[in-house]
Order: sequence, then structure tokens, then C-alpha cells
Amino acid sequence: MGKFGTMLQIGRTFGVRDGMLRLEYELERSSGLMSRRMRSVRGWDSWDLKTIAPGISAPDLLAGRREGKRPFFFADSAALKTPLREIVGLDGERYALAQAECILEGRVPFFGRLSLDCGFPPRWFQNALTGQSVPATQPWTDLRFASDSYGDLKFILEPSRFLFIYPLVRAYALTGDERFPQAFWIAIEDWARNSPPMSGPLWICGQESSLRILAWSFALHAFLNSPATTAERGALLVSMVAAHAWRTAQTFGYARSQRSNHLISEAVGLWTAGTLYPELKDSASWQKLGAELLYEAAFDQITPEGVSRQHSFNYQRMVLQLLLWTLRLAEIHDVHLDDGIRTRTGSAFDFLRAWIDPASGHAPNYGSNDGSLILPLATCEYGDYRPLLQLGAAVLDRPALKTGPWDEAALWFGSQAKIAKKSESSLPSAETGYHRLGDGNSWAMMRAGRYTRRPVQADQLHVDIWWHGLNLARDAGTYLYNGEAPWNNGLSGTAVHNTITVDRHDQMRRAGRFLWLDWSQAEGRSYSSSSGSSCETAPDCFEGEHHGYRCFGVTHRRMVRWLHNAGWVIVDDILGAGEHEARLHWLLADLPLEVSSDPFQVALTSESARFRCSIFASAGGRAAVIRAGKSSSEIAAEIAGKDLPLLGWESPTYGELRPAVSLLYSARTQLPLRFVTVFLADEGCRIRHDNEQLIIEQGESELYRVSLAAEGSS
Repeated sequence: MGKFGTMLQIGRTFGVRDGMLRLEYELERSSGLMSRRMRSVRGWDSWDLKTIAPGISAPDLLAGRREGKRPFFFADSAALKTPLREIVGLDGERYALAQAECILEGRVPFFGRLSLDCGFPPRWFQNALTGQSVPATQPWTDLRFASDSYGDLKFILEPSRFLFIYPLVRAYALTGDERFPQAFWIAIEDWARNSPPMSGPLWICGQESSLRILAWSFALHAFLNSPATTAERGALLVSMVAAHAWRTAQTFGYARSQRSNHLISEAVGLWTAGTLYPELKDSASWQKLGAELLYEAAFDQITPEGVSRQHSFNYQRMVLQLLLWTLRLAEIHDVHLDDGIRTRTGSAFDFLRAWIDPASGHAPNYGSNDGSLILPLATCEYGDYRPLLQLGAAVLDRPALKTGPWDEAALWFGSQAKIAKKSESSLPSAETGYHRLGDGNSWAMMRAGRYTRRPVQADQLHVDIWWHGLNLARDAGTYLYNGEAPWNNGLSGTAVHNTITVDRHDQMRRAGRFLWLDWSQAEGRSYSSSSGSSCETAPDCFEGEHHGYRCFGVTHRRMVRWLHNAGWVIVDDILGAGEHEARLHWLLADLPLEVSSDPFQVALTSESARFRCSIFASAGGRAAVIRAGKSSSEIAAEIAGKDLPLLGWESPTYGELRPAVSLLYSARTQLPLRFVTVFLADEGCRIRHDNEQLIIEQGESELYRVSLAAEGSS
């Protein structure tokens, strides 16, 4: 397709409304109009308390809150000491205090899992990964999110989300140590001194501004009764909140054009500023605008079945935290929100709950994962979703988990979940495009859906496999958006997902780091093999197909079968005519492994089980094992081609890359072609051939049999 045709496709992808909103934003930036508007309110003099809240004195701001006239989730963080200690336990308390001490020493949390040396107060304008800096005086209207001079701007913006205050708050509640509130106020004053309103790079994004409003509000109320919280400091913080709310309101059209978590973040930031700070003269308008945008975003971005149209479990957690924050504050302040917001929140919560592994608390690393964990209120690790489950259960009146360290977020929100005798998640419907097989111990997720919004990954028919808390076959994650090739969102392609690549092409056509054209659409069904029809409980079979390779006259059809407590069988049929190369990829946990051939088999050993992964094909093929972009096999580079550097890696959070194991099986042949992959976790199981039949036996019993002949072949 030529350049003109591609541009037309891009235009259709964005749509008229979103395209016009983005065009308006870019024209205002490039014309200087936005810069002039920002200059009109630069300097803290424009945000003096007398200007933004006439008739209110600085002492009155604090006095009203200390007297309970402006309620928050909790009245006094010191009162949470005893229940907090009961929740986190002695080891959790040690961890929380050690984390807070690290922050005071200058090692600040990044993206939920990392800790980078930034100094304290943080060096706000320095890229902690590369040491590069962005000029503090450079107008944000001139900046982009990546540059040769300062690298990936996300590494500069992350400390300014002020997520490090949550560990300081938790440590203060546990100890009453005044160093922690004092550190917060020193950081606030330093940030304000170095980043005056609207003038520098830290003001580039309305979403970042909104997340700061939430963090600062949380810290203000947590440190409200500390001697470090003076009237002057309180007034400064309220001025900063007002400036950030105004900044957010200037460019929400850009967030609307993105149709993503940006708009939900900005809506919640505006609503929070308007609700918690009614003294501000613009509070009513911010609250009203925030509520309107939140309603729009909730219905636009969350389907009635509860699926985030960004198709990212990490982003769905972030959105749910924002929505739960708003619903709980609305309850406390007796502020009416449209009932539909709560309904969509409940649907999103119920959907995500179905994908939380009960043993580990983790979810598939599916979709974009840029390290967003905006309410780090637990000793649980970044990938543990149980704090969200317990918080959502409390706010939405859902059945709760058994008590554990994941109870902490609900405690901070002043809400308590009711423990159910038995809490089970309902299975996702076929309309969601996500299918689940198995039980609580051994289960799989299959992706087979139809896109109505820009896809973020080319991964139809991807399979995640979980076994007793271990994510055996997994998604690679994201790593970086703005790195050097191939790390410029390279993990979003087909080659790194657990699916089939045809002729070394993605399922969709890449038109940029975040833009895919020629969307691959899929359909699928999951059912119980005992009845052969749709079943609401315990399905053990999935069938689906996608047409991302229709331009080559090729269809990929996949069947997944759960062998209950023995393992999994995955059958891939590549249908069509002519000669094509098909390559099957599996990304597995980085476990000790043994490789054998004829048939190709990899055995991986974990603490609890020994897994055997065997791959068969209807035509001769070649196999390779790749770890961390390298292989001892001479033919691995030939099979992998340009994708070799991306294979054998996974990214648990943004900026973190660690080894995993990629299995490749490739065949070039006349179609149709069939691959059969068998994962076995039961040492008592074996695989036997019988006249092109593959038979899986357990002891003397036959568990399953499948033909090795390609579908449609004679």
C-alpha cells in the first residue's frame, strides 16, 4: 500500500472526532497559542491564596481539615497504627520502614518494581537511567516524550508523580517518625521552587498533573497533624493543586482524543481538586467537568462486559484504582455521581477478578505494562493484584478474599470488605474476546476478539498457561516505548507472543510505535468437551481463528484442550494454499531446562513440578531454544531472523528486562500445515504415536488423542 493509502487508513483509524481533537491540540502547540496561554499564569504569584481562594486564610485551610470539616478517607493516620501492624505483620513492617529509609537516602521507587538513585529531594529533571537531563526552563510545549538529548521522558517524569509519598505515609503511620512528613514537605517546596507553574518540562501532561493532585492530597491528610505541616506549607500545596487542576483543564481535549486512561486520570484529578478543596473559586466547575468527563470515559472505555478497550490488565488495574478512589470519596462527601459510573466500575472489577491467579495474586502480563501502580498501599509486590481485589470488594460490596497483607489499601480507604465463605469469579463471556479454561490451580487464557478501538498489540490467539501459581507460558510485557530499536515498543509484535507468525509478518501492519493498521479480527468459543456445547462452568476446550494473514490467503485456527490435572494440548492449523513459512513461538518461564529432539521436547523444572513441552508438526520443521536474545544453536538465528534480539526476554514492568525462554518451531511447506504442542506436568503421562494419531496416556488410561495430519489434507 502506498503512502497516501496508509495516511487514509490512519485517518480512518483515529476517526473524525478524535482526529480533529488531536489536530486542534497540535495546532495550538505549534502556533504558540498554547504557550501564550501558559505564560499568562506563570509564577506562583498567579496562584496566591488570595487570588485562587478569596476570603480564606492559610490557617483556616488546615483548621477546617483538622476539625473534620473537609473529610478524607481517614481522619488521622496515627490512628491506623495498630490495625496496620496487624495487617502487615512484623516482616511487612520491616519492609515498609526499609523502603521509606531508602527513599530518604535517595533511592526512589520507579514503575512499581525498580528503585533508582535520584537523590532526595529527587533530581527532578534528570533521567535516572542514563544521567541525561532536560533543561528546567525549557517550555513543555516544545518537548516530546523522547529525545536524543534527554532519552525517555518517562524516566524523568516518574519521580514527579510523587508515588514515593505512599511509602513515607505508611512508615509515618507505623512509627510516628517526624522525618517522614518533613521529607515530604521538603520535596514539595523543592519541586515548587524548581518547577514554577506551566513553565517547565514537568508540566507537559495533564495526566501527570492529575496523579500529582491525588498523591499530594493523600499526603496532606496523612501528615495533617504533624508539626511539619504548617499553615504556609498547606497554602503552598493548595496553590499547587489549583495550578495543576487549571493545567489539566486546558488540554483535556488531547486526553479525549486518546480515548485511554489519560482521560480517566484527568477526570479524576479535576473532580478530586473540586471535591476536596471547595475553598477554591473554581472548585465547582472542576468537580462538574471532572464528573462529566469521567462518565464519558467510563462508558467509552469500558464495555458493558467490563473489558477495558485498551486491552491491558495493568491499565485496567490503574483505571479501577482511579474509579474506586472517586466512588469512595463521593460516598464520604455525599456527592452524587451518575449510577452508570459505579455500574461500569463493577463490571470492570468483576472481569479483571476472573484473571487473577488465586495462588500468586498475579494476572497475565497482557497488553501494555508501563509500570502504573498509582496507589502502592501494600507490602505486596507490584504484580500482585490482591490489594485491588480487596479494595474493590470493600468499595463495591463484593465478596472479599481471606485476610492478608492485601487488606491494607481498604484500611487506608476507610472501608472494610466482607469475607465470603466462598468467593468465585464468573467466567468471561465470549463477547469479551477473552476465554478461560481450567480451574483455580491450572488454567489458561486465550485471546480471540474483535477490535473496535486501536489495538496495542498484534497477538490474536495468544495463550497464557498457569500451573499452581506459576505462569508457565507467558506474555513478554512492554519494557520500553522510547528506546533504541528494537526496544521502541518492540514487544508488541506477533513474533514474541504465544501464537503463529506467517512468512515473518505481524498479524497487523505496523504504522508507528503505537499504531497498527489492517486489524486482525478473531472469533472463538470455549466449551465443555463432555457436552460439546457452550458451558458456563469449567470449560476445558477452546476453538478460535483469526484472519490477520488474509492478504496471503492464510487463516490461523487454534484449538486448546485442558487435560485437567495433567497438562495442555494446543493444535494450530495454518490453512490456505501455496508454500508459506509458519513459525510457532512459546515464551516460557526462565527455568532450568533440558532439550531433546525427534520429537522436539523441552523439559523445565520448577520447585513444584517438572514440565515437558513437546512440539510436533505435519511437515518437517526446525526448532530452536533462545534465552535472552541468544542461542547455542547455529540455526536459531536463521529461524528467528530479525526477531532474534527480542526473543527470550520478558519485562515485568517498564524499564525492566529479564531472561525468559523462547521456543521456536518453524516449517516452510505447502499448506495446510498443523502444529501440535503438548504441555505435560504429570510425570505419569506419556505420548505415543499410532498411525498419525498422537495419543496421550496417563497410566493405563487414554487422556486424549489428536491427528497429526493437517486439517483439510487428504
